[in-house]
Amino acid sequence: MIRFLPIIFVALTISVIAQNSEIDSLKRVLVKSYNPTDKANVSLLLARNYESVDIDQGKIYARRALLENNDSIMARACNQLGRLFFYSSQLDSAKIYFEKAIKLLTKIGNKKQVASLSNSLGAVQLRQGDYNKCIKTLTESSAYFEECGDEVIVAKCYNNMSAAFAELGKYPKAIEYNAFAIDIFNKYNMLSYQLIALPNLAAQYLKAGDTLKAIEYNLQAEELAMRVGNKRSLSIIYNNLGSVYLDIDAAKAKEYLLNAISLKNELNLKNGIEVAQGNLGYLHLKNKNYKTALDYYLEVKNQVNGEQLVYVLDQISKCYKGMHNYDKALQSAQNARILKDSLTDAENKKIFSEIQISYETEKREREILELERKNLEVDNKRIRNQNLLLSLLALFFFVTVFVYFFLKKTRRRQQQEQNKLLKRLKEQELQGLDKIIEAQENERQRIANDLHDNLGSRMATLKLLINDVHQQLPKQHHTKFKKLESLAEETYGEVRKIAHNNHTGVLISRGLIPSMKIIANQISESNNTSVYVININVEKRIKNNIEIQVFRILQELITNIIKHAKASEITIQFSEDKDELNVMIEDDGIGFDIKKINYGLGLTNIEKRLTSLAGKINIDTSPGNGTTIILTIPL
Repeated sequence: MIRFLPIIFVALTISVIAQNSEIDSLKRVLVKSYNPTDKANVSLLLARNYESVDIDQGKIYARRALLENNDSIMARACNQLGRLFFYSSQLDSAKIYFEKAIKLLTKIGNKKQVASLSNSLGAVQLRQGDYNKCIKTLTESSAYFEECGDEVIVAKCYNNMSAAFAELGKYPKAIEYNAFAIDIFNKYNMLSYQLIALPNLAAQYLKAGDTLKAIEYNLQAEELAMRVGNKRSLSIIYNNLGSVYLDIDAAKAKEYLLNAISLKNELNLKNGIEVAQGNLGYLHLKNKNYKTALDYYLEVKNQVNGEQLVYVLDQISKCYKGMHNYDKALQSAQNARILKDSLTDAENKKIFSEIQISYETEKREREILELERKNLEVDNKRIRNQNLLLSLLALFFFVTVFVYFFLKKTRRRQQQEQNKLLKRLKEQELQGLDKIIEAQENERQRIANDLHDNLGSRMATLKLLINDVHQQLPKQHHTKFKKLESLAEETYGEVRKIAHNNHTGVLISRGLIPSMKIIANQISESNNTSVYVININVEKRIKNNIEIQVFRILQELITNIIKHAKASEITIQFSEDKDELNVMIEDDGIGFDIKKINYGLGLTNIEKRLTSLAGKINIDTSPGNGTTIILTIPL
């Protein structure tokens, strides 16, 4: 069974934990230093001492040293920043600073330091999953130090190369390189490097299928780490032991993994924490704790790449499937497949062959020359058959892809045409609605003009005639003429009121809110209903066509409230938020059951007007609790 296995932490030289007294001493020296070069050198020492104590403080002092305009100091500062970014798992930044350091050292001709920094760059490439490039970089670095006879740095390079070979599945090669490195570290009693190499070797034996060897080397590493008090190495070792016991002893595996996470959090270490999280996700998924497993895998997803990311996406798909979220399960599975296709093993083998050609060319040539002619003929025949099969498969693949994309493009084009048609129909519908509303407004205006100019003037003349006749008649007829005058006065008032209500163009010219206040006053004076208009924050004038439509909507709503709600009070609030006009109409009436609402002509007109304005209406009511209506109109 494939499961989440760790990228073993390999590499950069791990600094010894600095004592607080040493840091304090260096700070005192820094305060007393006035020479820029001296300040830069002390800052670099502080950055190095903070490496295992406080990485962020280390970056601050390294950047101070970087300000010194000296190629050698700048190279050291870039190197230190690369180390610090590496330890905080900011690999892109680490790569940039290591490359800057190499460029500066190449400029001043320091080949030895360039080769040494290439080892650090190789460690970054290893962590980024660029294993072939890592091997190429470290091969060049080790070649330099082999010529110099520097066994220690060669061992460091081999240690990193072994991890890269392991990630490419070349476990015998990985174990061979790592065993060489461990011999050198033991020879020179380099405990810190033994603590790197032993867990690496244990992990490689595990991947090669030798569980007993994996446990043996991990326990050796644990004993050594506890003896020297190295919590950083213990966090790596516990990660590895958690991986070893995943399918052997789940309880022990969980204990090791939680200890690893605890130590990494204590030391503020980012690298490797995704390993423990991934393995804990594996254990929870195995026990069908899908939600907990998903939480762990989502944490891991943003921390890994390459084949590991393919694995995590597959595990996430399983979690979603277990939770019956099949859409997300399918999406994760498709993402995993796409990523896996891009990580072709053939490309890895090709690059690997190019890197190793200088080491194994002679051996391969001798093996080829020793092949018998008959075997060569069989191989050629097999290759021809294989190539034919691959060609047919490739042809089938390209035809399938072509058909897939062609059908997809056709469906997309059909969908686009359908969307365009729907859009045109919608536009035509809105244009027709605009014309209907415009016709209604024109008709209202015509009626208002007729009432005001014709019937209104005649009613005024009638009032004058009645008054003249009243003056000339005997007193016994005065009571009847008083009633006649009163009736004429009321009729004239009603005519003016109807004409005024329909004459929106004149009234609305004052603005929506002032017009509504006038309407509110008129209703409050002539009815038992008090109407209040409140402007919260609407300051600028609204477009005329919007004002007219909103005015008509509010007229319709107020009329409905007066007719049906039995309300004693109506409150209308205007506010503006993010280019939207919000109007809230509240009443203290009897309310109604919104499920039984009857869409009459008035409410239908309101919805049509709102549709033309791309607006929305929300009604909140229930029997006996009044009604709140909220209108939202884009400005």
